[in-house]
Amino acid sequence: ESSQVEGVIRKMRWLPLLCLLFISVFSNPTVRVGNSGGRITNLANVTVNWSGILQASKEDRIIAYLPDAPQMEKWITFKSIPEGSITTGTGSVILALPNVRLPYHFQYYNQLTNTTFESEDVVEVDVDYPTQGHIAYTSNLKEMRVMWVSGTRNVPTVMYGFDPSSLTSEATGTSWTYNVTDMCGKKVNPDGDISINYFLDPGWIHSVILPNLLSNTTYYYKFGTSGKWSETFSFVSAQQNFEVEKTTTRLMVVADAGTSNCEWELSINMCSNYSRHTYAAMKRELERQKYDMLLYNGDLSYASGIAHTWEYYFAEMESITTQVPYMVSVGNHEAGWSEEDWTKSWNSGTRQARGECGVPYSNRHIMPNTTLEQSRDRVWWWSMDYPLVHIVAISTESAFGKGSKQYEWLKSDLANVNRSKTPWIIIMGHRPMYFFPEVTNNEWLDHFREIEPLMNKYEVNLALWGHNHVYQRMCPSYQRQCRGNSTHPGGTVHILAGNGGQANDPLPNDPDRTFFEYLSMHWGYLRIEIQGNSTLQVEFLTPEDVIEDTVVLHQSRFPVEPPSWFSELKIDHGIVYLTLLAVGIPLTFLPVMIYWKIKNSSWKRNFNFQKIGADAKSNQMELEQMEDGKHEIVEKNTDE
Repeated sequence: ESSQVEGVIRKMRWLPLLCLLFISVFSNPTVRVGNSGGRITNLANVTVNWSGILQASKEDRIIAYLPDAPQMEKWITFKSIPEGSITTGTGSVILALPNVRLPYHFQYYNQLTNTTFESEDVVEVDVDYPTQGHIAYTSNLKEMRVMWVSGTRNVPTVMYGFDPSSLTSEATGTSWTYNVTDMCGKKVNPDGDISINYFLDPGWIHSVILPNLLSNTTYYYKFGTSGKWSETFSFVSAQQNFEVEKTTTRLMVVADAGTSNCEWELSINMCSNYSRHTYAAMKRELERQKYDMLLYNGDLSYASGIAHTWEYYFAEMESITTQVPYMVSVGNHEAGWSEEDWTKSWNSGTRQARGECGVPYSNRHIMPNTTLEQSRDRVWWWSMDYPLVHIVAISTESAFGKGSKQYEWLKSDLANVNRSKTPWIIIMGHRPMYFFPEVTNNEWLDHFREIEPLMNKYEVNLALWGHNHVYQRMCPSYQRQCRGNSTHPGGTVHILAGNGGQANDPLPNDPDRTFFEYLSMHWGYLRIEIQGNSTLQVEFLTPEDVIEDTVVLHQSRFPVEPPSWFSELKIDHGIVYLTLLAVGIPLTFLPVMIYWKIKNSSWKRNFNFQKIGADAKSNQMELEQMEDGKHEIVEKNTDE
């Protein structure tokens, strides 16, 4: 019997190979695209179906790729097959694909056999269709800048007006692009080849300024080139003539959200599905309430050298950034560094931009009081006056300590704020001045120590930061010492709100609750409401529309700043204050004490002199009397 069993086993040892041969000869895997007949204009959902996969596994993937992208690693996104498809070898997935101005191809990758099954279907895109729309203020509140991307350089045009069915006004602008040679690459960054290998032609970037807008008016508009128009959007123009006490300004703030296109992931790329919930909550809020602008405080797309991430980011943001001015500051994931950049000696985030060196950021964003050329030259700081508030955006990715161009600019900018028209000042920047747990040996913190006296001198009301993926609100403070409270603030209130959607940073076990008044690991965004000269209210909202934290600031004068040498002392400032008071109070009365001492001494001397004089006069009279007595005696004796 054993010999018979062994014979059967020997015969069956070929069975797996025969099965594989059967599968390869008789199986007929097919991959089809459900909407291959259509053309992608903007972000679109594409259904991919497959069948006949006899050795499917959980590692199998549906891949969308771009064979016509010369520089780029071919795939652009992929999605793992659903678990139910493993046993049947049949299934479908939906891929969200932006218009990248190149046709999409598809394949099924089978992990067990290391085989790809190509789809015959190709999804075309409308190359000239305008995408990635966003608006921003210029330095003139009667203007609005409209920017977008398309595959053509023809004259960019915006049609606009007061009625969506009758856009009778027209404005034209300029176009530009950038290419792979503009990226840093490996010459300064060991990971710079990421920006090279994953480069994607950005198309033509268009900019048109709408002039002479009326105050606080709803405008409808569409943009395009060569007769290809976007859908019609709308915005409300800025308030121009206003009375401070009767005016309300509303701002929305977010940072470190990125894009939620997380169907794929690289170790070099950061992606969070939760940013979609934050963006959805912001959209709902914009439907409920008009906002004057969106402040996006750095780390925008988290492309990190993966160029098509910018395409996903703007496609996801377009419904927000086309209705509210989108005002940005630069983050470490945008900036990178160059050979001359001061940050390369300390910036652990330099590799996080993977050779972008701010090129996509600079070309896609032009802020007030800056030009395209300045932005390309890494002048990433700007400011603007808006009704009730002067907004200052600093670049924490550029030198901003004493002696730098940015420091001198900031000093001049704050010194020239007209507090009668803009009674509030808000500073925004990506890396935070204060956060917990604290880092004390970082060069950027040294720069903060040098600009904080400027913030105190010119009474900056609110500072907004990102970078750390948490929410932290500090007390009104100066040099990390609490000053007053929100009703009577004696210093700037710092809020770190880098919780737009990226993976949270851990909170400390034992934070200083005196200085850090509120901390949270929840995702979300901020909304700010300024009422005249009286109050500035900041609320932190979660994606579930829950108001988790609120602070209301009132106008108050800050205490006089200590002398410059005081800020350089590396000792407890509270103890120094008490010491100065203990010594200063007696010193204040010292001149008075000396005066009275001198005066009293003079009076006593005069008194003594008078007394001596009186005594001398008395003695003289006695002597004279004695002499007279002697004369009387002599005369008497003579008579006798």
